[in-house]
Amino acid sequence: MADITLPEKLILPNNIPLYQIEGGVQEIIRFDILFPGGYATQEQPLQALFTNRMLREGSTHSKASKISRTLDSCGAWIETYCSQRCSHITLYTLKRHFAKLAHTLREIITEPDFPEKNLEIIRTANKTHFLVNSQKVGSMAQRHFEKAIWGENHRFGRIVTLEDYDAVTTDTLRSYHRKIYGSGNCTIFVSGKIDDTITETIATIFGNEEWGTATPIIPTIPPLEGGKKERIDIKIEGAMQSAIKIGAPILPTGHPDYYALKYLTVLLGGFFGSRLMTNIREKNGYTYHIESEVSTFGDKHVLSITTEAANEYVEPLIKEVYNELHRLQDEPVSAEEMQKLRNCTLGELCREYEGPSAKADVFIGTWLSGEPFDSVNRYLDTIRTTTAEEFMRIARQHLNTENMTEIIAGA
Repeated sequence: MADITLPEKLILPNNIPLYQIEGGVQEIIRFDILFPGGYATQEQPLQALFTNRMLREGSTHSKASKISRTLDSCGAWIETYCSQRCSHITLYTLKRHFAKLAHTLREIITEPDFPEKNLEIIRTANKTHFLVNSQKVGSMAQRHFEKAIWGENHRFGRIVTLEDYDAVTTDTLRSYHRKIYGSGNCTIFVSGKIDDTITETIATIFGNEEWGTATPIIPTIPPLEGGKKERIDIKIEGAMQSAIKIGAPILPTGHPDYYALKYLTVLLGGFFGSRLMTNIREKNGYTYHIESEVSTFGDKHVLSITTEAANEYVEPLIKEVYNELHRLQDEPVSAEEMQKLRNCTLGELCREYEGPSAKADVFIGTWLSGEPFDSVNRYLDTIRTTTAEEFMRIARQHLNTENMTEIIAGA
């Protein structure tokens, strides 16, 4: 697999960075506009999430129904997403409609109306979703894992309540909008069939003048409080199975072993032929699916192992998870398994980098983590060159089973 071509960077006249990822054969444009902030800068729970979501509910010039009809008539759609460090809006459209819809997007970003009636509808729907998820073992395990890893007083660790939904008002949304939505706190990615006309349209609509009142924000994330041996059992009446979440903070961005540890977690539980799937699903039949992954929060990273199983299998399953962690520390990976891992990982990365929209996902994630774009190629080099001996050393040094938090949610 060859190295990945990196985005082209331009600076618009109003100093907004614009990253272009050209490619594809279809006349499609994906347009991502990102505002640093997210949950890290909100003044109350759900403020960032609801502000971003409500942008689609109308502007001072157009009601939500008109905006929806405009998008539908062009076969386009807008997605909103909020994370720990960023509020994110994405437009997908045919190239020939881009100029028209870019004006629509500019309008809903710079002049949102935040209608009270629409807020109540969205609040009610989200409260219902929250209550439903509160009966799901997987959702409850995730909530309490975040609380344990970040600490209950950390804004990422605090579990949202129904009262938090009721505390969201149009005034709190307008306050947060003024704080982060503006050209002074904005980065743009565009991907697809890009040409000079697309670039000029972006510059004209978003880049010729300053807009909004936001100033640059660099969200800071306080240290994680997790990393100690702890087991937390969450009882959910009537649950037929339990969700299990095991994990701990791992190496920060910039550590020389970070990419190799990330690669090691693929061997542990990152593909169908992984150690955890082979042992816990194929050999013992304790679960249908189990996985390990590394989640990124700026320069901080968390390793987690996630699965669900019948209640009677919980204890033997957890035992086998630790057996596999110890195997990585005590036994060298065979040449055959190393080759299988390398082939599967490179094959999956080929899929992830297939097409400009998929590449946009990768590079936006890289940008959010604070890593340089060429880190994707450093990871490829790690996959090509890491040895079984290095895996053993990294497992011994950085997979400490004595600092793993265990969350079990179920009956």
